[in-house]
Amino acid sequence: MFGIVDFIIFFLTIFVSFCIGLFFAVWERNRNTTVDYFLAGRKSSTLPVALSFVVSFQSSLLVLGFPAEGYAYGVGIAYYAVGIFIAYSVAAVVIVPVFYPLKLLSVYEYFNLRYGNNILRYLTLAFGMVYTIFYMATVTVGTCVALQVVMGIPPWGTILLYTMVTAVYTSIGGIKAVIWTDVFQLIIMLAGMIAVLVKSTIDTGGSESVMKYAKERFDATDFRFDPTIRYQFWNVSVGTISAVLYMTLTQPAMQRVYCVSSAKQASILYFVATPFYILLTLIAVFEGPVLFGYFSGKGCDVLEAGIINNMNAIVPFAVLDLFRNQPGLAGLFTASLSSAAFSTLSSCLSSLSAVTYEDIIKVNFPQMKPLKATRISKTIVLLYGILSMVISFAILHIPGSISVIFNSFMGCMDGPLCAIFLMSLLCRRATTKGMSIGLILGCALVFWINVGGNFTKLDPYPYLPPGPTDQCHIYQNKLAVYPSTSNNDVFNTSITSQLATMTRGEVTTTTGTLRNPSSLQKFYSISYILYSLIGFLSTTFIGYAISLCTEKQADLDERCIFSFKKHVMDKFFVSKKNSGAHLQCDTATSEEESKFL
Repeated sequence: MFGIVDFIIFFLTIFVSFCIGLFFAVWERNRNTTVDYFLAGRKSSTLPVALSFVVSFQSSLLVLGFPAEGYAYGVGIAYYAVGIFIAYSVAAVVIVPVFYPLKLLSVYEYFNLRYGNNILRYLTLAFGMVYTIFYMATVTVGTCVALQVVMGIPPWGTILLYTMVTAVYTSIGGIKAVIWTDVFQLIIMLAGMIAVLVKSTIDTGGSESVMKYAKERFDATDFRFDPTIRYQFWNVSVGTISAVLYMTLTQPAMQRVYCVSSAKQASILYFVATPFYILLTLIAVFEGPVLFGYFSGKGCDVLEAGIINNMNAIVPFAVLDLFRNQPGLAGLFTASLSSAAFSTLSSCLSSLSAVTYEDIIKVNFPQMKPLKATRISKTIVLLYGILSMVISFAILHIPGSISVIFNSFMGCMDGPLCAIFLMSLLCRRATTKGMSIGLILGCALVFWINVGGNFTKLDPYPYLPPGPTDQCHIYQNKLAVYPSTSNNDVFNTSITSQLATMTRGEVTTTTGTLRNPSSLQKFYSISYILYSLIGFLSTTFIGYAISLCTEKQADLDERCIFSFKKHVMDKFFVSKKNSGAHLQCDTATSEEESKFL
C-alpha cells in the first residue's frame, strides 16, 4: 500500500526538480543568449554532462520495459551492453572530432555545411523531430502504467502532471537546469532500481534460490544465426549498434557534446558515460529474472496467472508487494521512475526548441535579437510539451511492452538516419540525391516489415516456460490490477501450457501445433531488435549506389569529412610529442590547448 511517507518522497522529487529549474532561471537571468540557454555557454564540467547524457536516454523504457522483457524472455537482451560499448566508442573517435570543431547549435546544420544545401538538413530534421516527440510520448505512457498501479493515478493525470512540470522547468531554466536535474534524478533512479533488485533477491532466499527458480531465464548462451529469435547474442549485440549510435547523433546528445569546453572533453564524456549506461542497463535486465524467481518462490507467476495483464506493470506490482512493510521504499521506486521520465522529457523538449529556433526561425529571421530569440525558445518548449501530451494520449491505447513499442517503431527511422550521418562523415562520394532517396527507401522498407509483422496473422513470440500458479489465491484481491488496453494484445498474450514446452524461435498455432510458415511470414518474423540494423544497411547500400550514379559534389567542405590520419593518427602522435615538450617546459595554456583540439 502506498503510504504517506511514499507520497512525500514522490512529490519531493518533483518539487526538487522544479526548484532546480527555478534556481537556474534566477541565477542565469542576465545571460540571455541562445548559446547560454541551449549550450550552457559551452563551459560545463565533463562529469555532470556525462551523467546527464546517460540519464537522458534512460527512462520508463529501461525501468519498466527491460525488466519486463527479462521476466518473460530471459537476460538475452543484456547483450545490448555490447552495442552500447561499440556505439559510444565510435562516437568518441569518429563523430566528436568532426562535429565539435564546427561549433553548431543544431546537429542538422551539419548537412548544410556538408552538401551546400538544406535538402537533407530539413529531411533529417523532420524525421528527427518525429523520433523525439514519439520518444517523449512513449516514456510518458510507460510512466502512466506505474503510477496507476502504485498510486492509483489515472493515465490522464500522469500525462498532465509530467508534461506540465517538465515543460515549465525546462522552459525557465534552460540546458543547465536540465543537466543538473538529470544528475539529481540519476541518483534517485539508481537507488530505486538497486532497492528493487536487492530486496527481491533477499525475499526469494538469496541468489541461490533465485537461480533455482529462474535458471532458464539466466541462460544467455544462444549464439545461433537466426534473425527470428527475439534475443540472442548476434541479434542483440550487432542489431543494436546503429540504434544506440543514432542516439549519440540526436540533438539531445549533441547539445551535451557542445556544452563542454573542448573536443577532448567531449570524447572523454562518452568514455565516462559508457560504464554508467551499461551498469543501468544490466541492473534493469537482471531485475526481470530476479522478479520471476521472487514470484515463483511464492508459487504465483503473476503474468501467467493473468494477475498482470500488461507486461509494463510487472515491476510496479512487484514494488507494492516487496515494500508493503517498508514505508518510503515504494515511494523511492516511483521517484526513480519519475526521475527517468523527467530527465528524458526535459532533454527532448530542450533539443526540440533548439532545432526549431536554429533550423527554422533563425534561417528566416537571421537578425533577431538574442533576448527575443531566447524568449521565443522558451515559448517553443511549452508548445512542444502540449504536443507531447496529445501524442501520449494516442500511444496510451497501443498494446505491448513499451520497449518493444518504441524500438520497433523507432527502428523505422534511427537506422536509416544513422546511415545518413555516417555516410556523410565517411564517404566523399555521398550526394544529396543519393542520401535522400536512401533515407526514404530505407525507412519505407523497415516500416513495411514492422506493419507486416504486426498485422499478418503470426502468433506472438512465446515466453519462456512459466512459473507455478498454485498459490495465486494470495493475490485474488489484486486481479487485473492494470487491465490490458486491448483484447488482442499480440505482445502480452499469456503463455499457454502448450507453449511452455516449445523452444524459442518456433512458430506455433494457438493449439500448440507447429505449422509451416511461408517465406513472407518468416520475413515478417524477424526480431524487432534487428529493424534498426536492416534500415541502416538498406539505406547505406541504396544511398551509395544512387550517389555513384549522380553528379559528384564539387565544393566539398573538408571540415565535414572524417579522416583517420588527420583525426586519429596525426592527433595521437602530435599529442605525444607535445606531451614530451610539456615535461621540459610547461608553457602551454589551457586556452591554446583548447584551440588546438
